[in-house]
Amino acid sequence: MFWMHSVINQNTFTMKKILGIAAIIALMGVSSETFAQTTVEKTGHSVKKGAKKVGKGIKKGAKAAGNETAETATKVKGKVADKKSDQWVAPNGKDIYVDDGNKYYWINERGGREWVAKDQLKVKQ
Repeated sequence: MFWMHSVINQNTFTMKKILGIAAIIALMGVSSETFAQTTVEKTGHSVKKGAKKVGKGIKKGAKAAGNETAETATKVKGKVADKKSDQWVAPNGKDIYVDDGNKYYWINERGGREWVAKDQLKVKQ
């Protein structure tokens, strides 16, 4: 009978060890997954923030390039279709173009026409 009691104690002791080790492994696995999720969330947030900054920079550069292209295209069109005035400049010093109806305009930074009354024009020097 004594040996049976010894075997039961030994089996209980071994079972306790196995359960304890399993519990420690399980806790370590849960904590490492939690840490990994936190790291991924932080990284994801950083990536989104960086992407927004890059997107804004690209948008700003594209807008500037588009404005420059529009301005150049309008100037070329003005030189081809309309007459560039040799005697007048705009109040801001830009070149003046005269369209078919004898209306005066200058081209802004965005490529748009800014119409000017004849009394606002300055004599070109």
